[in-house]
Amino acid sequence: MAREPTKIQSQSSTLRILSNQISNNSSHSSSSAASKEMHQKLPDGRWTALLLAIVAALSYATAGTMLGWSNGALRRFDAHQQLLLLTDNWRFSLAATPALVVVVTAFAVHRCYYWVGTKTFLLTGALLAVGSAILEALGRTFWWLSAARILAGIATGITFTLVPSYVDEFCIAKKPLMGDLLAAAFPVGILLRFAADWLVPVVAIPWVTLCWAVVPGCGAVCLLLLPESARFLCATGRVSQAAAVLQRTNALEPDEVQWDASVQAALSRWQLPAPGLLEAVRHQGNLIQLVPLLALFAFQAFVGALPMLFHLTNLLELAGYERAPARAATLLAAVFVAGTLLGRKLLRCPHLHRSLLMAASLVTAGAMFALGWHCHERRTRAVDLIPEPGDWPLLALGLVFAAYAAGFHRQPWALLELEARDENLFALRTLAVAICWGSVYLAVRLLPVLLRTIGVGWLFWNTGLVALFAALLVLVGVPRSDDFAHKTLPTTAGLFSASITSSSSSSSSSPGTPTPAASANCWPRSTATSPSSTVNIPDDSGVNLPLPVAMV
Repeated sequence: MAREPTKIQSQSSTLRILSNQISNNSSHSSSSAASKEMHQKLPDGRWTALLLAIVAALSYATAGTMLGWSNGALRRFDAHQQLLLLTDNWRFSLAATPALVVVVTAFAVHRCYYWVGTKTFLLTGALLAVGSAILEALGRTFWWLSAARILAGIATGITFTLVPSYVDEFCIAKKPLMGDLLAAAFPVGILLRFAADWLVPVVAIPWVTLCWAVVPGCGAVCLLLLPESARFLCATGRVSQAAAVLQRTNALEPDEVQWDASVQAALSRWQLPAPGLLEAVRHQGNLIQLVPLLALFAFQAFVGALPMLFHLTNLLELAGYERAPARAATLLAAVFVAGTLLGRKLLRCPHLHRSLLMAASLVTAGAMFALGWHCHERRTRAVDLIPEPGDWPLLALGLVFAAYAAGFHRQPWALLELEARDENLFALRTLAVAICWGSVYLAVRLLPVLLRTIGVGWLFWNTGLVALFAALLVLVGVPRSDDFAHKTLPTTAGLFSASITSSSSSSSSSPGTPTPAASANCWPRSTATSPSSTVNIPDDSGVNLPLPVAMV
């Protein structure tokens, strides 16, 4: 009789072991099936990269068309008063509204990102851009056009906040030219809008203006074929699916996913709680370097190139260039595109970032001072002594846009990527977008006030002074390329906590137990508390490859 309880206990333990094995096998098979399904849904790596390039280019080109809308649309309303009766305040309000909406959208997207996801946000932005183009074509009142501009601002804010981070996921192991594509697509969109306003002066045919809805519509169709962001999949606990996405998007072999250090580090980092905006600033540590770097994004707007694009044709007329100002605006947009394409090689040299920003600021200041003096002479001379209008305004503004394309268009973003830690980059990019477009909104809203109070000549002179202050900030606040090693050094609090952690771990751990520093390098990272838990990453043959999960 004494042996019966022992038999019952042994039988129950055997049943428990069998049930655990069955549950483990079923979980492994379900994860393998889910991973296989993810593999089947994803297109080939080359096609995925091509689709991403199309989506990124179309989204940034759509943002460029948003910026260039007011340059030609309001002039058409002037020529045909039956379309829309607007006061000057309403005109500048319509032009500047998307810039303010971009700021609000950037904060909202960063706040709600881990609830919605990259693909859903980008698809929503593309559909909103389609709706904005339809309202711009058919709207004939101030409120309809305001709704169209608000939708355009939301779509642009989603694009500028999420597309760079989404592109980075495709560039973890192998670096394509995605950054050059994003930088060139934005001025290309401006060029397309300016060229259409010059070559096709459409007024009473709204269905022709509906063609601008084709650009974001094609982007929405391509988005349906792209995978979800690996960052979002890791944040929601789907690490195996994120590994499968990175394998396809980076064109990696299954064994490369396991052993590639950058991919492992990205998957581990994305499973950690993401810092907020202020938390990322605090975690960055060195505010002496970070604050001047974020101030560069304010100067990105106040040096004048971005705000001038909203009303470039009118500014050319005020500067004295009255011979086909729409054609001149198109030429300046072409200079912007050419400068961006030609300056992409300079971005590969980190030691040139500071020099390029200095040179761009000084060239902009000189061109603005010369243009201001030209406008001052035209206003102070007698009517019969005014010389024939020449090409000086076009040449001066051409220098401004060429300098902006080589300097402030891309260099602040490159410096931010060098300075920011990987876990803080998404939040700091969001903050930079908000600072830049908030400054654009202020500049566009101040433009009519400054024109009424000080005139166009003093406006250009003040812009030149702002460019000189930007050069001074670069000289004093932006470090040289060899000073960026400080971003890998921990702060004083980090050193103190690291010393406490290392001392406690060395006193409590045995020689055969891995330390937390060593376990932090394992891949993938999850919230599991057991050091023996594993994650199965399926390869193309369907075999599960167990990998250790680090403790958090």
